[in-house]
Amino acid sequence: MALQSPSQTDSDELNKLKRKRGCLRGAVTKQITKIESDILKPDITVEDLEESIELLTERGEELKLIDSQIESLIQVDQIEVEFESIEEYKEKITRTRFKTRKLIQKISKGSNANNSWQDSNISLNSSSQNETQTKEKERIKLPKLTIPKFYGEISEWLNFWNAFKSAIHENDNVCKIDKFNYLRSFLGGSAFSLIDGLELTAEHYDHSIDILKERFGNKKVLINVHIDKLLQTSLLKNSNDVKSFRTSLIIYKKISEV
Repeated sequence: MALQSPSQTDSDELNKLKRKRGCLRGAVTKQITKIESDILKPDITVEDLEESIELLTERGEELKLIDSQIESLIQVDQIEVEFESIEEYKEKITRTRFKTRKLIQKISKGSNANNSWQDSNISLNSSSQNETQTKEKERIKLPKLTIPKFYGEISEWLNFWNAFKSAIHENDNVCKIDKFNYLRSFLGGSAFSLIDGLELTAEHYDHSIDILKERFGNKKVLINVHIDKLLQTSLLKNSNDVKSFRTSLIIYKKISEV
């Protein structure tokens, strides 16, 4: 009986893992569909929602493990496609957990459960006219923040951290596990690799923040990086050299924020 070559063995293992992942992704989609259906029910309870979130989280952790195994076997030219596919399911799980948690908070505070999914989504209008007017005022006072994805470029750390801290890290309405999910979704490259091995827990969220700050938030390193950029900026040729002047001002501002 002929033995399989190492490459053939890897290929068989990869196909096996992908088939298993397909089943898990189907289970995740089914669980998300169930949650969307359940929260439309007027008699839905916090216990039911908590149970659904727990099941979705377990499926997500199983999916994460298989994704990791697949990443170790795929070819380099397939990494980008795999990454996009993995991120798509991570985002679905994170959004569903976040919206369901918001509904749980409303139910716990005695809000009308009939407000359903639309009430739990902070980006949608409330069915109540008073709440709609209030939210419109809030939108004026607090415009929506756009958080740039951080890939490990030290000079971009402050931009990312200030936006993430304001929108999510200091938001008391978001639990730490959900904050961790958001953090992971906004990281890429070397920054994501630093915390990729950490289990999805509240404690590890705090640990991940410490790791990122230690690696990218060192004041001396940040100042040196910005000074290097400033030195690389072309000298102002004349008073109309607006581009170089503007670039210099931006770098000076970043140095002052360190």
